[in-house]
Amino acid sequence: MFVAAAPVTLSIGKRVRYNEALRARGLKPGFKLLRITELPADASVAKRLEVEQGDAVVVFERLSIADDVPMSIASSYFSAALLAGIAEHCQTYRSISKLLREQYDFDHIRRSTRISARVVQPRDARELGVSLNSPILLTESININQRGQVVEYGVTRFRSDRMELVFEN
Repeated sequence: MFVAAAPVTLSIGKRVRYNEALRARGLKPGFKLLRITELPADASVAKRLEVEQGDAVVVFERLSIADDVPMSIASSYFSAALLAGIAEHCQTYRSISKLLREQYDFDHIRRSTRISARVVQPRDARELGVSLNSPILLTESININQRGQVVEYGVTRFRSDRMELVFEN
């Protein structure tokens, strides 16, 4: 017998404010950097970032932790042309919203979010500390700045036992 922790509620609204949601629940947010790399955009990423296939994109992948418990793995894709120096900035900022605001004078506004359920992939299962048959919530989001430019395409894999997503208007 065990007592499961109550899931963290994350509001899916206009603004992207993950760390604020954790703090509001009294949790200490943290993250572990998994990778930062630059690569050419494949057709899928190019379409979502509204760049040309083959254009340089930076992938920033991190494990999100709340009070030392793994919560999610987020892969953020950025246009290297629009956000010059983004790879270096990702190494020092814990919040993408803060990074975009302070380094580029961009707001971080959610344009769309698609959510689906999946079975966790082996690499993600290891990082999240869950069994291989565990379900996850997968979100794909497109985030824009105040000028309507796509600034981030994000793919996040949430532990379904630790997170619940709520849509707010």
